[in-house]
Amino acid sequence: MARLRAILFDLGGVLLPFDRERRIAAIVGRLGVAEADARAFMADDIHRRLDTGQADEHDLALAFTALAGHAVSEPEARELILSVFEAPNMALWDLAVSLAERLTVGGFSDNPSFVRQVFPQGANLEPMLFSSEIGACKPSAAAFAIAQSRLAAAPKSILFIDDSAANIDQARAMGWDAILFASNEQLTAQLRLRGLP
Repeated sequence: MARLRAILFDLGGVLLPFDRERRIAAIVGRLGVAEADARAFMADDIHRRLDTGQADEHDLALAFTALAGHAVSEPEARELILSVFEAPNMALWDLAVSLAERLTVGGFSDNPSFVRQVFPQGANLEPMLFSSEIGACKPSAAAFAIAQSRLAAAPKSILFIDDSAANIDQARAMGWDAILFASNEQLTAQLRLRGLP
């Protein structure tokens, strides 16, 4: 196995557990809309455009305003989107800090960059690759090519950790090492097989 130089963590479902039903409940409760309307809103194209950098927080606030029938501010719109996240997986954030003493440890996520707001205080991933900033989402080859370029590392020296099988398949197609995340214990065992941490 090639010597690892860089690890990229996915955010949602790995470092940042999430529950889509929390966000539906928040939208219904905060905006006073029907659950069916909240679900339809979350299926709207605004979210794809937000994730790919084709829309911003102003556009998001306008979309929420149209849904609610009254003004929704940008901070409130942002808070509603972020309500999907549960408490950070601190064991993995601590692991990332430990690993960063030996190699590059970054993030690779299909999200708008304001998701940084739910990072634990003082947490840092470098590089942090948000789809909204690179203009491409996983599992596209374009997103992975950009990530590899930012790392300036050989494919076999990159380890990617994600909870999506499609994303893991694409990483492996790029020649990266990859771990399909299932639990902290499973990930720790997989890292030990690679001589980490």
